[in-house]
Amino acid sequence: MGGSPTRRICAVLCATFGLLLGAPVSHAESPRDRSLTVSGDVHAALDLTTSELRAYPSRTELVTFVTGAGPQTHVYEGAPLEALVTAARPIVADAAKHPLLTVALVAIGGDGYAATLSWADVAPALARRPALVAWMQDGVWLDAPRLVVPGDAGGARYVQGLTELRVVQLAPK
Repeated sequence: MGGSPTRRICAVLCATFGLLLGAPVSHAESPRDRSLTVSGDVHAALDLTTSELRAYPSRTELVTFVTGAGPQTHVYEGAPLEALVTAARPIVADAAKHPLLTVALVAIGGDGYAATLSWADVAPALARRPALVAWMQDGVWLDAPRLVVPGDAGGARYVQGLTELRVVQLAPK
């Protein structure tokens, strides 16, 4: 997004209010069907195409994070990460008081970049702004899904070209 900071903020706000109010969004081209795998310590691994990913309930988030080039503000649309992980049915210790609190997630991009999240970053009951897997940024289709962690002030856990979500059970099973 180029231009002055004021122009960028106006563009983001227009996109945000357009999405929230149901205004038409420029979907110049639907993304190619890519694959996103949910694997690891799960009962039912998933291999989702972009089309299947978009069938999950969606959420829209206005986020700002700071990069080396300065702050960036974007509107993302995507599926709550919790929905994808729970669909794969993580392996948990059934007797534990909070069994999912021992689950970690490793998000891996096609370029090998990886970031780790705890269940507290994912679950709406624990996170003010839970993570999501975005398919759209500022009303434009992404080439591949992106992990978005709205509470991440530096954007370090945003994973572009997301190809795998690996579920890891950290406690004895």
